[in-house]
Amino acid sequence: MAGQTYLNAYEILSQVRYDINEYSTAYMQATDTSGAFQNAQLMTKINQAQRIIFNFLFSQVPELFLTSASLTFASSISTLPSDFYRFKRLENSDGVKISPIGIDEKHVYDDAGSSFLYYRYGNTLRLDKDGESGTYTLWYYTRPRELDQGTTAAGGAATVTLATTAKKIADYYNNMMIEDITGDATDTISDYSAARVCTVTNTWAASRYYGIITEMPESFAHLIQPRATILCKGLPQSPEKPLKTELMDFSEMMRATLIGYAGTSFTDVSYEDIINDFQPYF
Repeated sequence: MAGQTYLNAYEILSQVRYDINEYSTAYMQATDTSGAFQNAQLMTKINQAQRIIFNFLFSQVPELFLTSASLTFASSISTLPSDFYRFKRLENSDGVKISPIGIDEKHVYDDAGSSFLYYRYGNTLRLDKDGESGTYTLWYYTRPRELDQGTTAAGGAATVTLATTAKKIADYYNNMMIEDITGDATDTISDYSAARVCTVTNTWAASRYYGIITEMPESFAHLIQPRATILCKGLPQSPEKPLKTELMDFSEMMRATLIGYAGTSFTDVSYEDIINDFQPYF
């Protein structure tokens, strides 16, 4: 995804904790869990905020999230990428488009089927022709994957095991960046297992604080924290409720960011249309 940024989950969480007047190193590092807000609960709101901003941004400039990946089909089946959001196009090795069909259109047993047709089945793509193998190209729209932060469970040369709050899904964090807060260094996760083990470049160790880096475009990444703060202040245990000024400030930040972005990259987009389209979100 275009627009990587070094804004990581640990930093966003610390900013949100400052905003809700419940910050301490002990709270951040979960050595003290007596506070009104637990880190896991706040991270849920941070990921919700990221999704809210993404959904609106995708509705305005979906091309920003367009990418491609190689899919290996075995026995006519391939699994979708972990960052998959929406389809754009599937091509064979010759660049020929493979057309989508519905489940009611797939071939029956006495028909060989077509290698130029596919359908979706859960988290997989299936070619209509049986027994097909090969490498295809999937053009698709990505979505920012959920962020995580915490303390490493183990580490070593080119490997690190994340906290139990991390997704227990193989390949989920593949190609995402991670920051070693304790070691003051950044790294890239080249592979990730369901046991929460990352293959990285640097040497890691146990009990290091880390934060996964957001995949949101850099121009919009700074909006995650104020939107998450508003969500957190809406929780029942929050002593403070969102102020009208906070809502207005966030609205203006989002408007200004989108107008600035659209004005430099998408000059055919009307500022007034963008603002009017954005209004229902508040």
